[in-house]
Amino acid sequence: MGEKNNVYNKRNISFAIKHKYYLLFAIIVLIGFQQFPVLRIGGSFKIYELLSILLLLKFVTIKPKTFLMIVVWTLFVFSPVLSLLNAYLFQSIPYDFFIRYPEALHSFKFNNPFFSLLQLLYMIFNYSVFSQIYYNNQIFDNFEKLKKYVVIVGTFIAIYSIIACFTVDIITFLPSFIQNKSVYDFRSSGLSQEPSFYVLYQTWIVLFACYSRSSFSNKKWFFIIVINIFSLVLTFSTALLALLGILLFIPFVFKFSFKYRIFVLLILIVVCVAGYFMLVHSDMYKLFEMFFINKAQNFFITPDHTLDSGSFRNYTGRIGLEIFKENPLCGVGVGNSVYYMHIYENKMGIVEFGEVLSLGIFPQNLYSCVLAEQGLLGGVALFLFIFCVFRVLWKNRNSSPYGKMFFIGGIFNISVMFSVAVVYSLFIWLFLAISMGYYRYSKNKKLLEN
Repeated sequence: MGEKNNVYNKRNISFAIKHKYYLLFAIIVLIGFQQFPVLRIGGSFKIYELLSILLLLKFVTIKPKTFLMIVVWTLFVFSPVLSLLNAYLFQSIPYDFFIRYPEALHSFKFNNPFFSLLQLLYMIFNYSVFSQIYYNNQIFDNFEKLKKYVVIVGTFIAIYSIIACFTVDIITFLPSFIQNKSVYDFRSSGLSQEPSFYVLYQTWIVLFACYSRSSFSNKKWFFIIVINIFSLVLTFSTALLALLGILLFIPFVFKFSFKYRIFVLLILIVVCVAGYFMLVHSDMYKLFEMFFINKAQNFFITPDHTLDSGSFRNYTGRIGLEIFKENPLCGVGVGNSVYYMHIYENKMGIVEFGEVLSLGIFPQNLYSCVLAEQGLLGGVALFLFIFCVFRVLWKNRNSSPYGKMFFIGGIFNISVMFSVAVVYSLFIWLFLAISMGYYRYSKNKKLLEN
């Protein structure tokens, strides 16, 4: 009888391990389906978020065992819970919020004290997914297979995105309860809400594709590379300048021979200079200046207008810092910054408004958003997380076979956080979880082999 129970228990454990693996595999592969298909019931639930909730409910969340995971737990669980408790006990929604936005009175999202608990749920399943990926050996035992499926799905999304750029984005005509996409003329946005979100996902797809040559025939691999790079460029996102900057530093970051470093650097310089002169002597320069130069300048300086997305992100980011100054210890609670933005609307030195605050706008800068909503505790946790990630990426940047891929993608991921929010968006963290988990897995594997 005891032997039968042992066999039964082993089968249950084996099934649970496989079930967890398939759930994580699906979450990773489907992370590109950010705004279609979705289930909109008060909030907007993506496929991978529903799978993440299932993962959270079905499997016990792993306790943090390393310094990195303690930091992740603090950022996604402890700090959010503390900030919301502080908000419920000692703060209240500014009285003039519903005067500024009377439509919020009839909104389930903004006139429901329990809605912020939904934001907390997002944060907790972010930790659940991050920790489960980080500690799951099966994911990395089958990493080649996972990488191939991620690239295939990403390529199909890129093909659709390119077609939508030059024709019509038909998904935007579907009922709003199954999609939440915005319309962007001649800009690639995949299945994301906007190009600035898609550029992060698509950069990882391009990197994964570059390191998947053995998974496809030469013709298929070349097609995949061309399609995905083309879709990435068509985002016309200012974040591409950050990616270009990272690529320019490649010869100085990785271990190459001196001749090879000079060769790579010369190629990058020639391509950049040739591209610049082509733009100057063509009708595309004004578009380049509008999409990249002006937006980048307005993002990093303090403009007196909000005439483009760069200046608007700067404006909302500065508002987030003002909210933090007023609530430095615990912030205003996860998801609650939207209630405070209007207070500083006309106090930021803006002379000419283009884009303006509307209902639901939060600081368009993840660092600023975390400080505003979680205060010092969340801010310190975030910066410790960035430090830990950078340390691991730098230490393993020359390791084979994926050191360069994870380093370029990870540094770009961190830089994009200056213009991508909010903190509970899983797609921001997923590939960093894969990177950190892969290095944990590789380290343990080497120890076992020795």
